[in-house]
Amino acid sequence: MSGLAALFPPAVVLVLVLGFKASGLVASAAALTAAVLVWVAGSGEAGLAAGLIRAGADAAILTALVAAMIVPGILFVEATRGRKSPEAIGDLVRSLHVTGGRAAILIATGIGVVVESLTGMGVSLMVTMPLLLSLFDKRAAIGIGLVGMSLMPWGALSISAHVGAKLSAVPIETLKYWIAGTSGSVAFLLPLLALWFLPSAGARDIGFAMAAGLALVAGVWLGTATIGVEVAGVAGGLAVILVVTALAPSRSGFSEALKAAGLRPYLALLLAVVGQKLLIAPLAGIGVAPALDTGRVQFALMTSPGVALLIATLATAGRSVTPGVLATVLQRAWRPIVAIALFMLAARLLAESGAIAALAASVGGLGRDASLVVVALLGAVGGFVTGSGVTGNALFMPSAAAAGQTFDVVPIFAALQNAASGHAGMASLPVAAILLATLGRREPGDDGLVMRIGLGLVAVHVTVATIAALVLVRVAA
Repeated sequence: MSGLAALFPPAVVLVLVLGFKASGLVASAAALTAAVLVWVAGSGEAGLAAGLIRAGADAAILTALVAAMIVPGILFVEATRGRKSPEAIGDLVRSLHVTGGRAAILIATGIGVVVESLTGMGVSLMVTMPLLLSLFDKRAAIGIGLVGMSLMPWGALSISAHVGAKLSAVPIETLKYWIAGTSGSVAFLLPLLALWFLPSAGARDIGFAMAAGLALVAGVWLGTATIGVEVAGVAGGLAVILVVTALAPSRSGFSEALKAAGLRPYLALLLAVVGQKLLIAPLAGIGVAPALDTGRVQFALMTSPGVALLIATLATAGRSVTPGVLATVLQRAWRPIVAIALFMLAARLLAESGAIAALAASVGGLGRDASLVVVALLGAVGGFVTGSGVTGNALFMPSAAAAGQTFDVVPIFAALQNAASGHAGMASLPVAAILLATLGRREPGDDGLVMRIGLGLVAVHVTVATIAALVLVRVAA
């Protein structure tokens, strides 16, 4: 089996997405069809049934892992919608009386990063874009808004990191530090990139952006080390908010804005995440540790961020969970979950066929540094064509981990794969569609503008993350 066979399904998706603007559901179905062809060609007749059973079982558990975060995540957003959280966040920004570059940095790398890290699914754009459009011209607002989406490796309580850990067989407690090592370098640059879209930014703005970048990285590392990867992005965004608040020209009204009811769901979610992390070990000690396991992949239910999402929802908006809200949640959730299930099954069939192993052997044969670069490129393609770091990891994490095994640096290869898929996902068509929907009145050329800016940022992010990984393997050697 040639390693190129593993690239056939992503190539089909790339053509459908870019050439025909296919939906995620259509693209995932096409990926599965292509993977089935590869699997049938690479499996002996006697092994077809057994391989399908193994792939189906693995895909079912991985899909359950993701669905257990997506459904509570959408429920959290829908149930708290009536709390006027976006308006409360807008009042918080205005109470600090910041303008220009500082306002852009606060909205994108503070508020945007916090909201996306807690909720995912592009929710941060619904919060940040109206604020940005009220302060800046359209091009600047689009660019700054996408900067706020750039830490997708930590988005939605780090779903992609959990999936990546399962597929690479690197414990999440180990992988989380390498993720911080690769994507942390991107985090430092984000405030500076926000200024890139503001030609009027001066030297003082640049100095402030560097301070904010250091705060973002420090927050990410502190969150990673003390609580876990789930809150790394949240801690980073909060650190930026604290820096902006401390240096704000005026804080009149800030304390009142901070007490707004619309902010309570986010605080409850953060507390729920911390409480859940503290309870996992004691519960396991008394035998409460339910898990789904095939021997190849495992989903420990009590470690799922979906538990914290559900607790926070019930604690702050339990009365809002009506049958109508549940129907809305199911309507919004079934398409991404089905698409993820199809991508997961496609990825596991590629592994069963031997295509992933062949691809890993081909990549590993290039040498350590060249292999890292190829892993980054494949990861970026996976994240872009599937619109998610989760499904990008499903496609290419096994081959990345296998290539890393060749050089005894699996965690670094896995972290780079996770980084490339996540950072590239922010330029995907689903994210672009959400952003365009926030513009209100769309004009000819807006689609192309969003895509050009998004791909430009992806090129920067993936390059920076790859350089960080190249440095890390030299240090680890």
